[in-house]
Amino acid sequence: MCRLTKLVCLSLAALFLIANYGISEKTETTAIETSKGIGTKTVNVIVINIDPVLKTRGNVKLHEYMKWSDPWVLTEKMIEDARKASNGYVNYKVVEKIEFDGFTTFRNGFTYTEEEFLEMWEKDRSKANPGMTSFKWLFNKFDLEKKIKEKDVTEIWLWGAPYMAWDELHWKTPGDKIPYQTDNPWFYRPYDIPDVGKTIWIMGWNYERGEGEMLESYCHRIESVLSLTVGKGVWDHKKNGENPWVKFTRVDKDFPGESEVGSVHYAPNSKGDYDWNNDKEVWTYADDWLTYPKLPRQKKLLNAKSGGWDGIVNHHIWWMTRIPHNPGVTDGFYNNWWEYIVNYDEAIKKLPPPGATFEKAKTAMYAD
Repeated sequence: MCRLTKLVCLSLAALFLIANYGISEKTETTAIETSKGIGTKTVNVIVINIDPVLKTRGNVKLHEYMKWSDPWVLTEKMIEDARKASNGYVNYKVVEKIEFDGFTTFRNGFTYTEEEFLEMWEKDRSKANPGMTSFKWLFNKFDLEKKIKEKDVTEIWLWGAPYMAWDELHWKTPGDKIPYQTDNPWFYRPYDIPDVGKTIWIMGWNYERGEGEMLESYCHRIESVLSLTVGKGVWDHKKNGENPWVKFTRVDKDFPGESEVGSVHYAPNSKGDYDWNNDKEVWTYADDWLTYPKLPRQKKLLNAKSGGWDGIVNHHIWWMTRIPHNPGVTDGFYNNWWEYIVNYDEAIKKLPPPGATFEKAKTAMYAD
């Protein structure tokens, strides 16, 4: 997947979350109450579905022929999940839907024909073209720079098939400037996205997969931007373990009896990557983060089922729900970390991260 690869009343909201995520009514109500004052951020999105109609297979779309997920259903799930997990702050608005009957053009100039793609998929996937989709091509093909300006768009959501070849997430800042330098190229991923004078996110999703994988890509985006803002460019428990972002990601495997929320791949009790169903109980401060910057330091003995993070979808929504989302400022950073996730340019302009230099990235993930 790495290459493609939202109150009518408090009681009803709490009951819904209990039923779906296994967290207590008291805990979730507290989260909603303390989130008053963060408002709502409307984020305009263009969604592009690269979904060729297969002329040799009955004139049906690729995702239909393969019996894969419906990208438009998943798009609505993403909007709903982001609104819910951010305590209502994130309000994604699709301002344009684009259906493209064709294949992408790679940075090396290659474009699959229907016959070439199906032969590769059905007979020998080792012969897949090693290139990567060109974002310069994407911008030119769909006149995205003009649409971004006219419709005040900050995100492109891209749907496609395996071997259309893009990453889980990509983002481009004006001048490739970032607030803190980093040694980790995965934090900033501009590739060949044109500079349009403001930060643009391109989420790269795969309709062969489902809601869980879509959310995983989005959560990796969260990890990237928080590492470059709250984390000050370093995500390392040995070097800056008391940094709030780094502390947030502690797991029992590395901090026995002292786990926090964990990361996208690691729940508090995970023993390895993607271990979201572990039944071992561990002590965790995960629910503390619902009231950040107030951290009452009340540990709970939880496992995947009792904690509410069992399975890929439950885990990712559970994890996102604990991203700090309250009003105010602590140590020069917003207490509502979603400001950095979906309101990046305004956030760093109104409240520049302390010590930030906003220099051109010296280390970034560029595709060859």
